[in-house]
Amino acid sequence: MVEKALLEDVQDLVNLRMLLMKELGELNGSEELFRKATEEYFTANINSPNNYTAILKVDGKVVSSGSIVFFIRPPSPSNLQGKEAYVMNMYTAFDHRKHGYSSAILKHLMQYCQKSGVNRIWLNASSAGKSLYQKHGFIECESEMEYVFEKN
Repeated sequence: MVEKALLEDVQDLVNLRMLLMKELGELNGSEELFRKATEEYFTANINSPNNYTAILKVDGKVVSSGSIVFFIRPPSPSNLQGKEAYVMNMYTAFDHRKHGYSSAILKHLMQYCQKSGVNRIWLNASSAGKSLYQKHGFIECESEMEYVFEKN
């Protein structure tokens, strides 16, 4: 059963995020700094009205999770309220895949967004995750660009 993550789940969330970043090849030798920053993020934001994290437990251990961050943009013709949600941290531990856990998490997040008055949900999908999102009605858009400031 999918449920809202609580403060007591932070370490499990950190562990899943570390596994996600390792699988994506994003860790570059700064694992301890990244782990600490991730723990601080979840601890500070687990009860924030601008964040929501859903988890699924098997035998009392979090094996799948996903988060959304809410924000308000200026109105657009397709989103007059401007309320949007960004999906992130979607991950299921490797040995718990192929049970529909990520699908259950995503459905839960989408329902939560709808109840919260969100008009647009967006995300960045890994190649492994694209089919999950497409199955739930997400479409690919190629308009996003990014700029990353260099570290000093």
